[in-house]
Amino acid sequence: MSYKNSLTTKEVARLCRVSHATVKRWEDQGLLTSERTQGGHRRFRIEEVARFQSVNKLGVKKNPGDECVVKAKTRPPADKSLSDCSFFHSLIVGSEEEVSGRMIEEYLNGMSLPKIFDELISPRLQKIGKLWYQGQLSVVQEHLATQSILSGIRKLRDVMNVSEPKNKLAICSAVEGDFHELPTHFARMIFESKGWEVLNFGANTPLFAIADEITRHSPQIACISVTIMENIERTSREYDDFREKMSKRNTKIILGGSIFSDENVRRRFPAHLYPRSFTEVADFIK
Repeated sequence: MSYKNSLTTKEVARLCRVSHATVKRWEDQGLLTSERTQGGHRRFRIEEVARFQSVNKLGVKKNPGDECVVKAKTRPPADKSLSDCSFFHSLIVGSEEEVSGRMIEEYLNGMSLPKIFDELISPRLQKIGKLWYQGQLSVVQEHLATQSILSGIRKLRDVMNVSEPKNKLAICSAVEGDFHELPTHFARMIFESKGWEVLNFGANTPLFAIADEITRHSPQIACISVTIMENIERTSREYDDFREKMSKRNTKIILGGSIFSDENVRRRFPAHLYPRSFTEVADFIK
């Protein structure tokens, strides 16, 4: 067995929401099979665990209030006028287990991480953002969707395949004033899947603070997400200092975000790559 494509007893227990002893009992009963490492530790094939989960409905939590008759009667049905996509509705009601399960299922069925981010998640998040802006969704629904995706990527990260270590480091972050952290997590997972080490600072991080960490760690790549730029003049000045420090470290800069579709903006913020998708990020670091 390739242990990159396997799960430990602890990982199986977490995915199925059971104890370690239960997983071991399943193996003793022949319900799950494992192989042993040289140190005698159990390793379970990802594909087999996924099938076992699906057949036995394990690790799937009901939506809040499903066990309550009163709550079930008052819960509004899915609004099909917004979307007929079940994944979309799982996002806006905050069904973390359904969202996580769909992401893991697609991954185990062969969909790459970049495609999951580009084709499964991003279009739905863009639609949710648009509907929120138009007043058709509440800010709570938008927040539930974000939290569901965060939960999903944490679980997906536990089971994703990782290449041999490349002895390379990337730094991921969003700029000051930008509180959208999901792009930094997506980029982080892509780098990690390629065998890179990653420092992810998440949202709302000043450029000078990112530069200080790059000076300290000398990463090969700095991947910066910009969904919102509140003051382009000030940020441009700060970026000039930032880029000068990066050039001294030979650190390549990736600038992601729809704001860079504008050529005038790109001229003010020179970078090695302005990806329009996470697939482009993955191709760049091959």
